[in-house]
Amino acid sequence: MVKKKFVIVIGIVFVAIAIGAAIFTSSANRPAETSSSDGNPSSPVLLVHGLGEDASMWKKWEELLAKDGIQYHTITFQDSDDKCGTAIAHAVELGKRVEETLRDSQKYSQANIVGHSKGGIDARVYLANGTQSVGNLIMIGTPNSGTPIAERTSLCAPAVWDVLPEAKATKAGMNPNTKYYTIAGDWEKNIGGNPMIPGLDDGLVPVSSAASEGYFQSLGRTEHNHIELLGEEEYNLARDVLIR
Repeated sequence: MVKKKFVIVIGIVFVAIAIGAAIFTSSANRPAETSSSDGNPSSPVLLVHGLGEDASMWKKWEELLAKDGIQYHTITFQDSDDKCGTAIAHAVELGKRVEETLRDSQKYSQANIVGHSKGGIDARVYLANGTQSVGNLIMIGTPNSGTPIAERTSLCAPAVWDVLPEAKATKAGMNPNTKYYTIAGDWEKNIGGNPMIPGLDDGLVPVSSAASEGYFQSLGRTEHNHIELLGEEEYNLARDVLIR
């Protein structure tokens, strides 16, 4: 049984790191997409994917956001490597996308950002510049203090270097104009967790890493593994923040 769990864990690790290469989507190189609802008071939401992923990860959330009438933008990085670019390069482009979104809407002073995995770190690096343009950041399965899994692979470099324990990107400072929220996966309840990670984890990211800073507010945990953390259950945990 232990051997079977280990094989499953290794499979999850491989899939999560290489998922961008395994999934084909016609939207891989397209600009950000938008869905809007006139008169909607909720701030627009920018959806930032993680390491080895692309914007197709957000399909379920796109449906749910549209149902709630919330304007959203799925981010495809075009000025740097979309799937394996550095946090600093993604942060620079993310800043441009936020300002474009607010300028184009002409009725919002702030946007919200939701980041999956390294997408949350990309957003933290951007927010560290002190911008006043983002009201809320929701980080889902984000390795905010790194993950030991990154020490075991060089796949998707240089992005993977930003999720190493003690990586500079994980130490990005707090923006006092933004509220920071986390959602973590506790895979332990489902399959026993990853034996390569001490404590509770989602198969790739320790729960303690996701909630590593004292100013982060937890929106809750689900029992999903890392690549399953963008479902309806996670959306419902984030919904109140996005709507208000």
